[in-house]
Amino acid sequence: MKKRRKIRLKYKKERVLLSDVLPYELPVIFTNRYFYRFLVSNGVKFDGTELSWKEGIKKDALAVLNFIFSPYLKRALITLANNRIVFKDKIVSIPFLYKIKHKPHKLRRLALIHPVNQMEIVSFYEKYKSLILYYCGQDEFSLRHPERVACYFYYKDRLHHTLLGQKMDKLELFFNEYENLRTYFSYKEYSNIYKFYEDYRYQNAEKRFEHLHKFDIQSCFDSIYTHSIAWAVSGGKEEYKKHFKGKSWSFGDDWDGIMQRMNYNETNGIVIGPEFSRIFAEIILQYIDKKVKQTLLNAGYINNEHYSCYRYVDDVFFYYNDDKVLERAMSAFEHLLHEYKLCISKEKSIDWERPFITPISMSKIKIDALLSDFIRMRKSHQCIEMLEDEIAGDEEIDDIDDRKIEEALECKDFVYINSKEVNRSFKSLMVENDVKSKDIMNYTLAVISTKLESLLKKFDKNFYILSKAVTQQKRKDECQKKIHQMEKMLHQYLDGMINVIFFLYSDCKRVNTTLKMMNILNNMIIYLGSNYKEKDGKIIKRFSSTLKDEIFKKIQNEITIVLKTTSFDINAQIETLYFLITLKSMPRHYGIDSNSLNNYLSGRGNDKFDTSKLNALSIIILMYYYGNTKAFVNDKKYLIEGINNKYKSVNLPDKRKDAELIILALDLLACPYITHNDRKVMCKALQIDEAKQTLIERYFHKHKFMFTKWTNVDLTKELGAKVSQEVYT
Repeated sequence: MKKRRKIRLKYKKERVLLSDVLPYELPVIFTNRYFYRFLVSNGVKFDGTELSWKEGIKKDALAVLNFIFSPYLKRALITLANNRIVFKDKIVSIPFLYKIKHKPHKLRRLALIHPVNQMEIVSFYEKYKSLILYYCGQDEFSLRHPERVACYFYYKDRLHHTLLGQKMDKLELFFNEYENLRTYFSYKEYSNIYKFYEDYRYQNAEKRFEHLHKFDIQSCFDSIYTHSIAWAVSGGKEEYKKHFKGKSWSFGDDWDGIMQRMNYNETNGIVIGPEFSRIFAEIILQYIDKKVKQTLLNAGYINNEHYSCYRYVDDVFFYYNDDKVLERAMSAFEHLLHEYKLCISKEKSIDWERPFITPISMSKIKIDALLSDFIRMRKSHQCIEMLEDEIAGDEEIDDIDDRKIEEALECKDFVYINSKEVNRSFKSLMVENDVKSKDIMNYTLAVISTKLESLLKKFDKNFYILSKAVTQQKRKDECQKKIHQMEKMLHQYLDGMINVIFFLYSDCKRVNTTLKMMNILNNMIIYLGSNYKEKDGKIIKRFSSTLKDEIFKKIQNEITIVLKTTSFDINAQIETLYFLITLKSMPRHYGIDSNSLNNYLSGRGNDKFDTSKLNALSIIILMYYYGNTKAFVNDKKYLIEGINNKYKSVNLPDKRKDAELIILALDLLACPYITHNDRKVMCKALQIDEAKQTLIERYFHKHKFMFTKWTNVDLTKELGAKVSQEVYT
């Protein structure tokens, strides 16, 4: 069975930083873990007005804090007589806006907010967590809303035992070893929308109602008017204007102000990506849901009797039998949404008759069947089902007796994949069900990933016995011959699997699918690259260097092809660039060379790309990949030159108010791949004097990172944490 360890969280208000303030679509090497540690270890708190820190804070840490707040300070923190400062004016900053591919011809703009605003969100959650829960518990329609402050997280052992051939290290504090810390709050009812489709509610509604109308709110987060949060928590716009406007500061006004200030005082639209933005929208939409429900009740229509309505964030499912109830409901929705400056997306409104099965749902059923048919393990010429509870346990075998060796030698199981048939059938499936790659690719890759893990564990049971028998000189020749046969079979299987996933990926190059591709590839890399580690510390060699070399070269070649056949998009920079992190996790000679990478970045043109146009995430990924590798010395110099030009192109007052520039500066000051002189040039552009630079460098010499983890990246752990936070599948 799957192992899930339930770990009680030590309550710290700052853990909001680990789960609720960053967009999901960030590089796996980018994390708030070290920013969190900086704040906690130095007792730093900021509530929007007052900044404080613990007594006895070291000068180097205070210099870092001073740099973060520098555009809002009239004097250096180190000159203050006490450990607090009160700001007369509210702090306004510029979010780091970056785009990702959302649809074939449409981009989605995500936001990474300034560290100052991240700290303010921590204080806001602490002050108002009870009210957030209260206002998120008003509605019967909502399928995803905070229910309580999370008390536990679940640590799920997957690859680390059988696949890695070694036991997990002792669990450290949750912010260091967590795999599945999703959100500050625990959620009801569903953490991901696909769970609704599999739930009794969906099926029960189908039994009771003949019709389903599905719609969503057009550009919901881009359209939300920040003032409307105050309206929603005050009983409506008119009630707010009549009784609350101009009165003492309230929960709604407070949140309205924070959302504006982190977005450069914009009132039209909220930042997209962080979890707190979804909660902000949820409170407004719950108020609208309540008003719609009351309108229908006044007309004699009772929820779950005359209709059933469910909403997942901005997607609404309305079940009914009588057209009149739908007309009344849609009239109410349209009126109330318009009042809150929102509207229904007509192009995404769909009607279904019972049975309620969508083309996407039909496709998923067929995908399951397709992958079961062509990606499998066979036993005695019959396909067997790869269920979780059938997978071998994680126990180590102290001794190998003759019976176990005989069973392993006689085993006829073989792993199998028909890559050509999978690819051909998948194309046919898409045409037959009239679906696009973007609609089913996340699901398909997730299923493939699960099947791969399960199958490798099953395969490893006998392979481990044979490998251990060889080290103990038991039937060595026979075992080595069987090992050779199994390696050949495994090579064909993994080679075919790589063909399949890159074929599928070629039609859907988005951040989510890239992350899932990275997870699959990482499973292969970890599995092939690890040996068995016994309790006594002895190492048993797992696979031959030939097998590893052939599969690693295959991965290298396929990623190189992706970069050669994909134009680098200056408007959506990070999708395929993420693969450099995968290449970095393999031995250096399986990387991509300088010319190939530069050709990709320049759009395969003759002109050299302009590094000053790269956003912070692209710069971080490239700097991480370049490292201190000699082959990229000139590329790194050119990148640093572009970074300096990027800073010089912005007026100083805005430089450190800009989330992108401040986060990038902190990361580069911590980066071990940049020289002191390079940092000196950058600090000059930021008007940081040598004394402050020396202190900041001293801090990072001891504490290593701020946002980007530059060295010793455990990609398995980071990908596990990343995948667990996905809201949509």
